[in-house]
This record gives sequence, C-alpha cells and structure tokens, in this order.
Amino acid sequence: MAYNALPTTILNQVANSMVATQRYATQEEALWHLALSAVRSKTAYYRRRIRGLEQKYGIDFDTFTARLQNQATPSQEDDWLAWRSARRMLSDWQKAYQDLRNARPGQ
Repeated sequence: MAYNALPTTILNQVANSMVATQRYATQEEALWHLALSAVRSKTAYYRRRIRGLEQKYGIDFDTFTARLQNQATPSQEDDWLAWRSARRMLSDWQKAYQDLRNARPGQ
C-alpha cells in the first residue's frame, strides 16, 4: 500500500484529529506528544535489546567486550556488534528525548 501524502501531511492530519476530539489544545501540542511517545518507544526497544544480551551472557557490555579479546566466535561477534549498536542507538534516542522535553510547546 503506497501513500501519496507527504509524512508531514499525515502527521498534521493525525494532530488535527486529536485537536478536534479535544485531546490536545493545539496541533503543536499534539505533534509534540506524538513525537515524545515515539521516542519513548525507541528508548524502551533499545533497553530491551540491551537487557536481553545482558541476560544471555550474564554480564554487562564492557565485561563482555573484555572477555572476547582474541577469542570471539562469529556468533559472539554478531552479538557484540548488535549490543554496541543498541547502546549507541539508546544513547542517541535518550538525547533526542531530552532535546524534545526541553522544547515543550508553550514554553
């Protein structure tokens, strides 16, 4: 299914609908809450990925990294790359969350 509308058009339609149902006072407030929800979802996702790898190996990333020195299996290398990526993405999404919190509409 292809959409012919621009992403901003779709977001504006959703925001306008939320304002029309009096869920939010303004379109900006609705968009801010939608963005905040999306960012929270991403941070939760990456936390779960990290927690899953911590549980799988029973150690944190730094300890895992030290243990792999010159003896990692291909599977462990794949997990290490996924773990490193999840940590970086979590950090990026946490920064986005803080930036978004500081840019709250009406302030």
